[in-house]
Amino acid sequence: MRKTRLGFLAACALVVACSGAGEENTSVSKDAIIGPSAPGGRNEVVMIYAFVNTPTGSGYRTCSGTYYAPRVVVTAAHCLQDVVDRPLFVYYGDDFEADSSQLTEDAYGLVPPPPGTPSSFAQADSFESHSSFDPSAIYPDIGVVYLDRKLPFDPLPILRTPLEANRQVTLTGWGSNSTPTPTTGAGAGVQRTGTSRTLGSPTAADYHPEDPNPGLLIAANRPSLLKLDGRAPYANGCFGDSGGPVLVNNNGQTYIAGVNYFTGLSCADYSLATRPSSFLPFLDQGYKKGGQEVLKPAFDCVAPNVNGTLTAFFGYDNKNGVSVTVPYGVKNALSRDTTAQRLTRYLPGTHHFAFGVDFTASQTLSWTLSPDNSPTTTITVSQASRRCGAAEAEQTECALSCRASQRSGCAILPTFEECTRFCREQATAIRDALPQCSAANSAIHTCTAAVSSNPANWSCYDQFGAYAEGPCAAQIEALNTCFGF
Repeated sequence: MRKTRLGFLAACALVVACSGAGEENTSVSKDAIIGPSAPGGRNEVVMIYAFVNTPTGSGYRTCSGTYYAPRVVVTAAHCLQDVVDRPLFVYYGDDFEADSSQLTEDAYGLVPPPPGTPSSFAQADSFESHSSFDPSAIYPDIGVVYLDRKLPFDPLPILRTPLEANRQVTLTGWGSNSTPTPTTGAGAGVQRTGTSRTLGSPTAADYHPEDPNPGLLIAANRPSLLKLDGRAPYANGCFGDSGGPVLVNNNGQTYIAGVNYFTGLSCADYSLATRPSSFLPFLDQGYKKGGQEVLKPAFDCVAPNVNGTLTAFFGYDNKNGVSVTVPYGVKNALSRDTTAQRLTRYLPGTHHFAFGVDFTASQTLSWTLSPDNSPTTTITVSQASRRCGAAEAEQTECALSCRASQRSGCAILPTFEECTRFCREQATAIRDALPQCSAANSAIHTCTAAVSSNPANWSCYDQFGAYAEGPCAAQIEALNTCFGF
């Protein structure tokens, strides 16, 4: 378990670091988490494999977690700190070293096999820590990861009452099984399982300055924490077991009674877990955001095109933590969308200018979206609908440019929303660094928006999409001149 500063909070193991740290030996299978245990464990206990950027280096870090709701994993909040953008995966196989070959690379990084195909990996659609999580106090150290697919087994339920002292429990995770130094571990990447017993809630005496856990000094926090006996003959959590479960059997049913987050020096003597029973509203909301929340379509505005047509831009609000798929058909119908611009996969969050559809002044657009677990919504747009105004001028300029490039026929293109976001980020960077070049940059977008879909007009780049380098060569040259190239 890995801690801040000294590196020991319930153990996130950094597997590959740019600072020169070597790769953990993920094939080691000795006979302990730390103490008596055995390789293997329940399918529901998964590995969190995420790319992080920390003050000490960057690379892929491993933690543990538990599948507790469809498409949702509970883990330690500190496991979700410093994660860089997209690359956060959940591994649920039996041999990480062998199965890591399932991860391939595209223009944006590592990707698992797509949902619906054989895989031992899922990718995070999003993730969140408890809203009160304080990294400096390491409390409350609980978070959830929302997956792009259901896993091929049933989730484990949360124990909704506090676990009492002197109960036999099971510890399982993907962490280290040896400690070369008091603050480092080795042998992570293999699931192991052992037995421990509960000692009740910790006290202030469990705080050690050389191994700081400041939240433990706050008396009000301690009832929400669970102390586990790590002394022989019991097993104990270690680096990389952060986020893994404390499992208890009640009347034949296994429950998640704790979320591991902290361990003693050299992973000895004791470990601490967060009691999920103290954070049921957060976990229940996480369950709901696994696909039970509402997805609604939205209309942004209408913009004119140089050829006399109009483009209506649409967005959506997905209150889930997971993406929601709505295939084309009666549940996702827009008859004038003849070039299939509307989405079938809706990402978490609020999205504007997610796609655009062309129409003429005499036509009306009607988009009906009826996702599972959400009401049916129909949006009707005509030439009289709200026009894109000054407040969204830059977004509209980029969207019209991306509308043209999306029709280029290039084999690899970013999504319309990604294209628009990149365009705006570039415009902001130019405005901040070289404001005198903003007009030249805007001229490229205006030129691009007017280019037809004839493939001869476009140059294709695998990582960046399509550019109208021929028709807009003069505008591109003007920007390069302004840059001093």
